[in-house]
Amino acid sequence: MKENIALIGFMGSGKTTVGRNLAKSLDMKFIDIDKEIVKIENKSIEDIFKNEGEEYFRSLERKIIEKESKDNNIVIATGGGVIIDNHNIKKLKETSYVVYLNCDIECIYNRVKGKKHRPLLNTENVYEKIKNLYEKRRLLYEISCDFSVFIDCDTNLYDTVLKIKKNYILS
Repeated sequence: MKENIALIGFMGSGKTTVGRNLAKSLDMKFIDIDKEIVKIENKSIEDIFKNEGEEYFRSLERKIIEKESKDNNIVIATGGGVIIDNHNIKKLKETSYVVYLNCDIECIYNRVKGKKHRPLLNTENVYEKIKNLYEKRRLLYEISCDFSVFIDCDTNLYDTVLKIKKNYILS
């Protein structure tokens, strides 16, 4: 069994919420990559994207994953675009049981619409942007995970945590 659990999935899929609860139920440390980046840079993700660009953000993400992957007993909530970088996925798969939170697009839209801190959604038609970006990333999420759990707006958080916990323990 791998020592860590890494949660991947589209923005708004619940990686932070599920991760925090999963870590608590397994008595593991919890780390949110996006929150670590904000803390280190002392800037919002939106400001990092606007001022330094997505490539700079991805390099920060890579450094934190590299650092955190050296530890054990951690639940890692990644950013939605973590799967774009092959190095990130390779490092996560070496050290973590990778779980894809496969969230319904309608649910994602309802969770993220109107949120100004999502730089990739600063567009006129948010639903179309989500749909197009999700379709581009879906295969990468699917081939990168050890386990996938479906989530929609009716999914119970604790049921999701229990499913992941059971599969992780059996892995």
